[in-house]
Amino acid sequence: MKERIINIPNVLFVLIFACFLFPSRYAVQMRLGLSSPLVFIIVLFVIEIIFIVQTGNPGKKQAVKDIVGFIYLFLFVWELVVSRLNLFPYVFVPAPENVFNVFAEDYRTIILGFFSSMYLLVVGMTTAMFSAVILGTLVGWNKRLTNAIYPVAKAISTVPPLIYTPYVVLIMPTFRTASLFVIFLSIFWGTFMGAINNTAFVEVKIINSARALNLSTPVILFKIIIPFNLPRIINGLPIHLATALMTLTAAEMLGADAGMGYYVRVSLSFANYTKAIAGIFFIALVVTGLNAIVDVIRHKLIKWSY
Repeated sequence: MKERIINIPNVLFVLIFACFLFPSRYAVQMRLGLSSPLVFIIVLFVIEIIFIVQTGNPGKKQAVKDIVGFIYLFLFVWELVVSRLNLFPYVFVPAPENVFNVFAEDYRTIILGFFSSMYLLVVGMTTAMFSAVILGTLVGWNKRLTNAIYPVAKAISTVPPLIYTPYVVLIMPTFRTASLFVIFLSIFWGTFMGAINNTAFVEVKIINSARALNLSTPVILFKIIIPFNLPRIINGLPIHLATALMTLTAAEMLGADAGMGYYVRVSLSFANYTKAIAGIFFIALVVTGLNAIVDVIRHKLIKWSY
């Protein structure tokens, strides 16, 4: 228990609070002053509680210490250099108190933007994943189709989705349709090629055993090959999530009227860098949460690997 309390991350945790005891040049020199540190303090205590709980796991203890130590070091330097000493232009580098206070001031807009983005992300990703896995498995099962389609898919997949996002947003009838289409394309081709490869590399003895049992081709494809490749599909989800969210955010910054990317774009348009940074932090938090959900799904549903 002593080791969980007395460590470098907790020393940095105390130093952040020690900064609050010093006078703030930021509060004096900036026209709007320094916001209440209440939300910032709540965030610190939430991180600290998670840290203490996670250090109870011997397998994760050192990694958690390193991660939280880096976060506390960043927040300590930010608080000291900006909030207390005001060494950077306050217009472009806002104080952490002001950034975290945005979540209390704009929580309704942020929550609505979150649900708007998640709807597009979930619908676009699930549609792309299911169609890519099914079509890729069918193509991978037939060598002639593989030889004909795989080179074309490989060429198309090399085009970054951010390049054609502005064009898709321009020609589609609605922004929602454009966003779904862009997310679909950003996920489909890579997953499609992965499904073709996964099908081609399934061990021959598994296929021969299924044929020896007189199983039909649809049963082999959907009851054997796809479940066999499920660990690889799940393991690729974090990369697909990052790609889809990056593409969605870029689309929202071009033509949306809601969403996480839209919130950042509007904030930047009005030179409100405090809200813009808060929006960026929120997007990073969402990505982290989604990856954590993927890890839980992987451990709960995938009981086999290879």
